[in-house]
Amino acid sequence: MASENVEVVRRVFDGFNNGDADAVVELWAPAAEWRPAFIGGGLMEGAVYRGHAGVREFIEIQNETWETVVADPATIRDLGEQALVEVHLSAVGRTSGIPVDRVTWNVFAIRDGKIAAGRVYTTKPEALEAVGLRE
Repeated sequence: MASENVEVVRRVFDGFNNGDADAVVELWAPAAEWRPAFIGGGLMEGAVYRGHAGVREFIEIQNETWETVVADPATIRDLGEQALVEVHLSAVGRTSGIPVDRVTWNVFAIRDGKIAAGRVYTTKPEALEAVGLRE
């Protein structure tokens, strides 16, 4: 099971980095929720993207907002029904040309080989607390 969860997460990032909404959507449960963190450009504070339509909308917003965007899953920690992912995000604003380089922490709930929920945290301690761990 552990390697299956890691593979699902890797495939989500591959699809995202290729701008392939179809590839990403197929890996999410129909009633999934995605909660990105506000890091600028195209993301609203407190936004929640629900279901396949929401995940697709999120991918399309990123493709419209960024000239380039790469989310590199530097580490993926399988926690059974959850995965904790350190993400190195590099992007360049489509209109502004401003580069963004950040590290974020994603927490995914994985059920039956699909992502049931995902949330982005801007700090490692927040993400660790969300999964019930400490440094």
